[in-house]
Amino acid sequence: MITARRCPYIFYAGVVLAIALMVGVGMAAAGGSETVYIVRKNDTLSRIAAAYGLSVTELAEHNRIKRGAVIYVGQRLRIPSKNKPASPALSSSVRNAIAKAKVRPGRWKYIVLHHSGTENGNIKGMDEYHRTRRRMENGLAYHFVIGNGKGMEDGEVGVGRRWTSQINGGHLASESLNEIAIGICLVGNFDQQGPTRKQLASLDALLRALRDRCKLPASAVKTHQQINPVYTRCPGRHFPTSDFAQGSSKRK
Repeated sequence: MITARRCPYIFYAGVVLAIALMVGVGMAAAGGSETVYIVRKNDTLSRIAAAYGLSVTELAEHNRIKRGAVIYVGQRLRIPSKNKPASPALSSSVRNAIAKAKVRPGRWKYIVLHHSGTENGNIKGMDEYHRTRRRMENGLAYHFVIGNGKGMEDGEVGVGRRWTSQINGGHLASESLNEIAIGICLVGNFDQQGPTRKQLASLDALLRALRDRCKLPASAVKTHQQINPVYTRCPGRHFPTSDFAQGSSKRK
């Protein structure tokens, strides 16, 4: 939504992600097997912990490091064997939609993150609301929507017509910004509670795919609050901004 109501751990670059299940060898825990995670560019402790259903404190304590420790490239983080990762893979239909869209070079400058400000929702309902209540000719204001299990599958990525047809967004209070900003909306009210583990995993995968497709740096990812000319709390105080968005934009 566009209205205010509704709407570090540092790692260094240069290492490739690897998740391996170590059974009865080197890194195995005393009680059996465990997973070893090798950090890659742009990872954070909180993101890794969330992906495995752990708190940052639990992850830090399991690896005998301080919660505020700076972690070096390639360091192996041990994950308790009972914790399984959320699946961050995008569906083939979403990957195809991203790949097949006729993206003009330099067309997009930003990717902007929103919450719906509602407990439940789906892409069809949002499209109808924006088309009939907000009088938006092109319907759904966002290019992508990520479900939370209440109206859409938890972590499900819905692709809007604004992406497939490469239409300007309708998610910011600035026509000039809507011309150059891709909008992603996560279903939920993150002023009350944070996104689900699967939503965050899908968001991470979607951002990587869009940044690669549109040739955008990590700094292109912003929250609604950071970039909107009119103040808004979106995407809410429980959204992990530091894990996904870097600083605020000076462009209006």
